[in-house]
Amino acid sequence: MQPQKTPILAIVALVTVQLIFGFNYAASKIILMTYPPLLWAAVRVAIAAVMMFAVAFVIVPREKRTVSVRFLATTFVFAVFGLVLMQAFFLYGLKFTTTSNSAILNSLTPIFTLAFAILLRREKLTWLRALGFLLAVTGVLVLKGVENFTLSFQTLKGDIYTLLSCASLAFFFVISRDFLKKHSPLWVTAWMFFFGVILLAAAAVPDFQSVQWSVPDGRLLFAMIYSIVGATMITYFLNSWTLTKVNASSVSLFIYLQPLIAVFNAWFSLNETPSLRTALAILLVFSGVGIGALKKA
Repeated sequence: MQPQKTPILAIVALVTVQLIFGFNYAASKIILMTYPPLLWAAVRVAIAAVMMFAVAFVIVPREKRTVSVRFLATTFVFAVFGLVLMQAFFLYGLKFTTTSNSAILNSLTPIFTLAFAILLRREKLTWLRALGFLLAVTGVLVLKGVENFTLSFQTLKGDIYTLLSCASLAFFFVISRDFLKKHSPLWVTAWMFFFGVILLAAAAVPDFQSVQWSVPDGRLLFAMIYSIVGATMITYFLNSWTLTKVNASSVSLFIYLQPLIAVFNAWFSLNETPSLRTALAILLVFSGVGIGALKKA
């Protein structure tokens, strides 16, 4: 039996998602200097939901725009794990732990995804796939500096929140794949945003009451548009679409490309020449992604 190759369009989509997320850190930093995290999350998801429904009503055929009790209940569960809990745990985790801890712990998302997929019998573990994941996570640890990881009572709360964020996103990847293959990913994503807005807005009520609204300047406006259209609408849709083409662990494995994108961005925009350590990390990550995701035994 010949190895089954990942469709080229799925590879392009997965790389595109990581490119968008790789540049979104800078945009988010600009936004969060003005607006609280949960409030901004609720606002951007609300705007993205309106835009996503508008696009869905134009693109998705009427017969595929399912609205049943089972469909709504399922998309609500997806919104809870893939959007609300993931973002809330991540933001609070970052608040109570160090940046280094957060970066290193977030690299465990693909590992959680593979573990859930195996436990729920959605995928099988092969030696080739295990080697790919090992190489990729080693590359991230080399790049981020695992020696900077500090486990203490001061960071324990934040570390636990960060791990819960990783587990929540990983669980969403695994449980949503079969459902997305039966329904329009665009339509499912739109309803995820709808339920996500309700839950995030409820959590951000105190922020809505205290925030000082003002007209954004050009820099802030560009960052907000990029975050809404790029890092919310496009990335969530592409992730949902690729889950219909490849397995969940392969989708999550491409997350390991994000740190490399940040390195290349710093190289070209800030003239920060990569070190030998960075080169080793790049080699390990690309090798791991290539072995673990692009082919499956």
